[in-house]
Amino acid sequence: MMPVGTTLSRWTMSYFGAALSYLLLAECLLAAGVWTPSLGIAEPGALAIVHAVTLGWLLLLMIGSLLQFAPVLTGNDRPASRFDPIVFAGMVVGPALLMLGFHLIGLGSSAAGSVMIAASAAISTSIAAVSLSLSALLWRGRRVHAASLIVLVGIGCLLVTTAFGALFALTISGQMEAPAIVAYGMDAVAYHASFGLGGWMTLAAIGVSYKLLPMFLLSDDMRKVQFVRRSSTLAVLLLSVAAIAAVVEPDFAHAVFLSAAVLFGLIVATYLFEIYRTYRARRRPALELNTLGSLPAFAMLGLSVSLLALSLFLHAETRNLSAIVYLFVFGWLTGFGLAQLLKIVPFLTWIEAFGPLLGRKPTPKLGELINGRRAGLWLGLFYFSVVGAATTLCLGSDMGFRVFAVLQTASTVALIVELVLARTLANVEPQIKTAPFHKPALFVAANHRGNANGSVP
Repeated sequence: MMPVGTTLSRWTMSYFGAALSYLLLAECLLAAGVWTPSLGIAEPGALAIVHAVTLGWLLLLMIGSLLQFAPVLTGNDRPASRFDPIVFAGMVVGPALLMLGFHLIGLGSSAAGSVMIAASAAISTSIAAVSLSLSALLWRGRRVHAASLIVLVGIGCLLVTTAFGALFALTISGQMEAPAIVAYGMDAVAYHASFGLGGWMTLAAIGVSYKLLPMFLLSDDMRKVQFVRRSSTLAVLLLSVAAIAAVVEPDFAHAVFLSAAVLFGLIVATYLFEIYRTYRARRRPALELNTLGSLPAFAMLGLSVSLLALSLFLHAETRNLSAIVYLFVFGWLTGFGLAQLLKIVPFLTWIEAFGPLLGRKPTPKLGELINGRRAGLWLGLFYFSVVGAATTLCLGSDMGFRVFAVLQTASTVALIVELVLARTLANVEPQIKTAPFHKPALFVAANHRGNANGSVP
């Protein structure tokens, strides 16, 4: 599955650990009632939770994945840098500072402005550094797999999202005094969210899965990657035109924005058809935990994008939009991320612990590192709770929403436990874990070469 000699990313597990911590924090805040359907989505508590999910969970998850799998996409290693731990620290501390800033805004503290500026600086600098590194790698390997360019478009959207976020931070902190810029910043939330959720997170997930899913399913490469790449580029260009035109011609900007939304829906439909065809053509008879567990995520992607398109044209209520976005963020992005982690964490752990021992001593099968039946149950419970939470959010039921938020939090805790058990090799028989075996560290990978030669049993 990984090319001979591929280096294991030293920091990927660190990113995954921090990402899961932020996901759990956000869900705990929802379960505790910090935000409920009866409260506005612009409340400081709501904004803190939103950014814990988007910056803390999804951004760290995707960057950690790209650090490991961008070399697989391109066939080139990413050189390690002495700045990697500094960048990681900035990406972990930045969202925490941002959440603190929103909390201080809610309290009316004069310190909120300074904290927001510090958060923006940490986040922007870290994202710029890691984006530059990954973009250079993906550009060099763009001819190896066309999906590299889809991820590159996603990274471009990440940079635009970050720029909007910095503008919002300056506006909220009171450092921006130009009335026109302040007014634009307050009206640009839709573009900020579109570049972030649709552009960065979804395009990056699509790009990576164009390589990984056929690999995991033992299927042929998906055929429409060039169409998806060109359409994604056009959709992002339309969204950019809309964001710029909003300054002088709001009606024109709205029309272009709707055009970008329609094109995004077409991209998603094409992608889902590709997924369907790839699953049908697989040479692996039985679906594994990650590929089976991704099916509800794909269903929620199709459902949420369809509902979102309808809501834009029908001018749906804010509550209904919030429910659709909840389904998109937790059902599609988070569900897909968790399902893939159930494969990626054992896979990278196996390569680090047992790859060097192939042919020298007996090694366990990859599936023995995780209890698939138990993890599948927790993942199913997670999807159920997400659908329940989105439904009660649409209905405006605070109590119902909190019940499902508690259930969602509990299922996430259980999934994290399963991942920790896999990483610590707790499910592997003790007699296999004998010298010259070296147990992997929980959050940092040793600098071993992945010499499993693509034949993980």
